[in-house]
Amino acid sequence: MRQRPDASGREPETAPPAGVSRLRITLVAVGVVAALVLAISGWLLFRAPSHRSPRPTDDAQATGAETSEVIAMLQRHAQALLRHDGAGWTATVDDDPRTAEFASRERAVFSNLEQVPLQTWRYALSSAVTSPEVLTVAAQRLGGRVVIVRVGLQYALQGVDPQPTSKDLWLTAVRRHGQWLLASDSDVADAGGNSWQGPWEFGPLVVRQGPHTLVLAHPGHAADSVTFRDLVEKSVPVVTRVWGSGWNDKVAVLIPDTPAEFQAVTGALGDSHDLAAVAISDGVDPNGIVLGARIVINPSTLTELDAAGRRLVVQHELTHIAARASTSDQMPTWVIEGFADYVGNLDSGRTARVTAAELAAEVRSRKLPAQLPTAHDFDGSNPRLAQVYEESWLSCRLIASRVGEQGLVRFYKAVSQAAVTDEQGAVAVALRAIVKTTLAQFTADWRGYLTVQLR
Repeated sequence: MRQRPDASGREPETAPPAGVSRLRITLVAVGVVAALVLAISGWLLFRAPSHRSPRPTDDAQATGAETSEVIAMLQRHAQALLRHDGAGWTATVDDDPRTAEFASRERAVFSNLEQVPLQTWRYALSSAVTSPEVLTVAAQRLGGRVVIVRVGLQYALQGVDPQPTSKDLWLTAVRRHGQWLLASDSDVADAGGNSWQGPWEFGPLVVRQGPHTLVLAHPGHAADSVTFRDLVEKSVPVVTRVWGSGWNDKVAVLIPDTPAEFQAVTGALGDSHDLAAVAISDGVDPNGIVLGARIVINPSTLTELDAAGRRLVVQHELTHIAARASTSDQMPTWVIEGFADYVGNLDSGRTARVTAAELAAEVRSRKLPAQLPTAHDFDGSNPRLAQVYEESWLSCRLIASRVGEQGLVRFYKAVSQAAVTDEQGAVAVALRAIVKTTLAQFTADWRGYLTVQLR
């Protein structure tokens, strides 16, 4: 959906956080005048394609010993990076003219990572690629025997990652002069094996750190890296004040230079021109800690965000990270987005009429919504999408006015818990338990609240 740019508001396209292999992207909406600055919060968790031939009978198949040797070579490659050993890093990369471009990229990656504080960098074998077609083509191109492995690049940034995050790579090793050398990361791309690319693949990195964040940006966004570091530090106490402590309040912020880098780093699908930011993670560990939390800023819309808009984006996205462990796919979207917008708008100094400008215009024309937003209302093609988000925000604002911010948090958690077994009735259950009212009465009160707040 194409959006109209504005400096300090947002018009979103939303869906709840994802399960194990689903992609769900969330946009947040806050109308400010004709406000349509976008923020996206999605949780990108993927299941990579498998690459197996029906019957691996070709001589191109790697033996178990060969695969082990390649993994050992990759571990030497990783250890050289952690030791800041440039000679050791390049010693494991093929220097044949046929792989000159890849070798050049690897040298650049090592240089680009020089200032990045890495706690962990290692390669974990997932499987060997067994397709004779893929292996044969790669061997012919490289002029030698090859082994292609799907690995998880497990890396952790110091200060923000309690455990390593894992990203899928498909790496080709070629046998030359009695040793295995790294030669490619794209031989399986045509078959769906697209290797993930981090920001270090796209140029030198500027690093900014704070108690709750680590920002990675390229030199052209050096000033923005300071701005977003400071925004995270200012926003974390606001989110904690509402949600409470115990969430992983340390997050990395990535600021790409180009839309292509934004797409690569986030794994986003489709046109992302109008997205201001996306929050991604690997999921939640058994202790409820969100792993691999990243807020990725979209360079295409960064200049459209004024200071208030940037603060709102960061505060909203951090709220999703804080609430992730207590968020289920079955929850109504209006609860998830309305709560994040409630926290995102705290301390903004703006009135409801300004924040919910689109909805206020309808209310002044005596057009009131008949019911709370449905999942269908959040469809990206809905021309009333801004109003839907504003309705959601004001729903949560009304609950907070009745039972306080901690009561709103209890309501959110109660909806999440009830939705696991009763998706349709979860809101009604939580309203009875926390707000001491029925769904019908709350809907009527909410419609009246819109009239009072927005006229």
